[in-house]
Amino acid sequence: MQYLNTTATGAVKAGAGTLYGVVVNSHTSGTAQFNDGAGGTSAGVKATGVLTSSGVFQDTETVTIEGKTYTFKTALVAGTPNEVLIGANAAASLDNLKSAINGSAGEGTTYGTGTVAHDLVTATTNTDTAQTVEAKRVGTYANAYATTETCDNVAWGAATLESGAESSILMINTFSFPTGSGVYMFGEGISFSKGLYYTEGGTADITIIYQ
Repeated sequence: MQYLNTTATGAVKAGAGTLYGVVVNSHTSGTAQFNDGAGGTSAGVKATGVLTSSGVFQDTETVTIEGKTYTFKTALVAGTPNEVLIGANAAASLDNLKSAINGSAGEGTTYGTGTVAHDLVTATTNTDTAQTVEAKRVGTYANAYATTETCDNVAWGAATLESGAESSILMINTFSFPTGSGVYMFGEGISFSKGLYYTEGGTADITIIYQ
């Protein structure tokens, strides 16, 4: 068993474990909520990256997303996967890249035959000068996905995808402490997998029992 004495909202433990109960030492209109995750209830966030163009693509320039490289070509070589046709302007080229990443319409004409959809990211918001890519799942894991290029007029906003965040699932909804001090146990315990996070309402001095 482990014990954490606290008087404020915050993380109790990272990773998996079990919540067994709380000891209420003192409180004034105190309440508690527990979440499985690194914060309050959240659906999580998918990591994203933005590729921005300040001009046109050139023949044989490349864009790489977590190990998969797309090569821009003035003319596609028959049967060569992961090639992207350079369009009349940057907007058209970004449209073709989006199709290649997603494996949508255009195989063999706007991107190379045999190209398969990227298994880790999706190309989402697209403008005349920028293409956003997004991890397929929420979480911090994709913040390590590398994004690089060999272009003169095109650049990623960062060297990796950014801003991915883990989900945080409600374990125990907000409950109010009875008057005075007390010990409140949760049967055989409640398991959590991503971390234990405590949200306090009112004022309270409690000891959280967990493992």
